[in-house]
Amino acid sequence: MKITVLVENTPKDSSIKAEHGLSFHIEACGKKILLDAGQKSLFLENAALLGRDLAAVDFAVLSHGHGDHAGGLTAFREINPSAPIYMARSATRRCYVKKYGILFFNAGMDRAFVGAPGIVPLDGDKELAPGIHALVGFERKANYLTTSVNLYMRKGLGFKRDDFSHELALVIREGDTACIFSSCSHSGLHNIMGKISDVGLLAAKNLVFAGMHLYRAPGTQTESPAILDRFAADLLAFPDTTYFAGHCTGRIAFERLSATMGERLKPLRCGDVFEL
Repeated sequence: MKITVLVENTPKDSSIKAEHGLSFHIEACGKKILLDAGQKSLFLENAALLGRDLAAVDFAVLSHGHGDHAGGLTAFREINPSAPIYMARSATRRCYVKKYGILFFNAGMDRAFVGAPGIVPLDGDKELAPGIHALVGFERKANYLTTSVNLYMRKGLGFKRDDFSHELALVIREGDTACIFSSCSHSGLHNIMGKISDVGLLAAKNLVFAGMHLYRAPGTQTESPAILDRFAADLLAFPDTTYFAGHCTGRIAFERLSATMGERLKPLRCGDVFEL
């Protein structure tokens, strides 16, 4: 299995550009997969730099409907018109971020992309190919994280807090290893991991690539130390699991988690390549 980080907030070095967003190129189980596509077209530039042919991708997967993950899908469709694009059915709905306590700004995908050919909406969990699983619908059993409370969706002529039913996690099993991708973890990574465990997809060795959404955009308000310590303990409860955290995790939260999680927490950066 080979995992290439095409887009993330922080560059690995000066040879590659970064942006607020995520995109992965994954080679696993005999398939080439694009997971998310960043904000616009930077993922294409970085893919070329890193030697990844996106025209050869077998299928794409969208983790959720926010623009910093879905924004590049129009560009992807132009260079790869045939690959299916899997996403939760509700990923195309209108998403918003509330700023300044009163104003709602669009946070969703380009409306021109909604209804594009090749979108495959998922109403439940699905094995996309042997060993490659898309999971949707995460019960927030331990709902103590606060940094997604400014994210909304439409309800009639008004707004209500997003229920994140449009969130999807990707789990890839090869041999005794499971690679888990949870790009923003708005439902809480601990809750997402709980479902993955419940459906029997954890392995003897687990690698989790995630944005943990522990600070609130557009500012830098981070979860409290007490909440971060509880969150770290919940993640450590999953044995034989290493977490690679980036994107919406935030520097302050990462440093706090590191104090508890030690070598089981590592940074995720644009340009990183993992060969397993």
